[in-house]
Amino acid sequence: RTAETPTVVRPIDKDMPGPRRSRATTLPTAAAACGLASLVLLSLHPASRLTAAPAARVRQPRVATTTLGPFLSRAGPRRIPGNVASARRDCAAGVAAPGAARHVAPTGKPGQVLEEGDTVLLMGSLDAVGRSLITKLQDSGKYKISTLLNPNVVKPFQNRYASINCVDATKAEEAKAELGKAAMVIMAFEKPADTDTLRYLLGYGAEGETALKRFVLLSKTGVTRKGNFGGGFLKNLFTKELDKYYDLEDLLQKGAEALKVDFTVVRSGNLRLGPDTYMIADSLAAAEEQLFDAKFKNIAVSAEDSEDGDTSRYDVADALYEAMLRPEAANKIFSVLNKEGKEKPDWDTLYKSSF
Repeated sequence: RTAETPTVVRPIDKDMPGPRRSRATTLPTAAAACGLASLVLLSLHPASRLTAAPAARVRQPRVATTTLGPFLSRAGPRRIPGNVASARRDCAAGVAAPGAARHVAPTGKPGQVLEEGDTVLLMGSLDAVGRSLITKLQDSGKYKISTLLNPNVVKPFQNRYASINCVDATKAEEAKAELGKAAMVIMAFEKPADTDTLRYLLGYGAEGETALKRFVLLSKTGVTRKGNFGGGFLKNLFTKELDKYYDLEDLLQKGAEALKVDFTVVRSGNLRLGPDTYMIADSLAAAEEQLFDAKFKNIAVSAEDSEDGDTSRYDVADALYEAMLRPEAANKIFSVLNKEGKEKPDWDTLYKSSF
């Protein structure tokens, strides 16, 4: 080395194996690395993200919107008739929550049953349950059948079911006239409709005179157990299906109370079989459905929402049909599930043993 090149002498950690390193340079570098790693880990932890406290949410009153539900197109605003919102506020205090239906009929038309020639308005007539119910109603030959549909399916439906009065639901006056004639309304959608659809149907009764005697709703088991982890919690976690059914049941009870008409809620399990079973492309799935039909013909009717299971669409249609005919089904909520057995029980026996 020349005199111009100074020699830098640094303290060496003699106990450290391997190449000699300076303690002065090693420790700060290690500390910096640990600090950086901690900072990264903390930044990834959800609890470490500091956000401003959300502003207090003010619950706004729910107002009926212009939508008429999933069976209508949304082209053009249409007013939902009636004043069900105010009618609900006028309901008598103490209306039962879903799952604990009132067992006393309203004072308007308690326990009235259909008479021959009455009109049955079926919502959900395109679904397999609805088509099975149409078959039962047509086989009886006692009642007039009508339905409200989207305009693009009115003509194909009318071509298939010539005896059914199919009304374009976007034509408010025609829909109003048909709803005013209905002595029984059955809401048999296989998926939960929005509450605006139900509010729309109940709204005509709130406007004035109505022939309505009873409103029958297809719902789902697990509604009262939707918060239980072992009940309907997992089923409801992503789809919120049970929340929707809960709201529908609640609105129906309050609306029926306000309109002084009866109601019935039929809760099914997971829907199986039906008119479209033969169209299943998967041969294994089709075989499973046929096996279910052969093995689980027995039916269990219960006023308690205590278990889940499967239900044939044909049996759901039978349950809806029987519910609209029987006075003892007025203002009741019950579940229908298939059980193992080779024979179907009589509905008189089922009702007497269940209520």
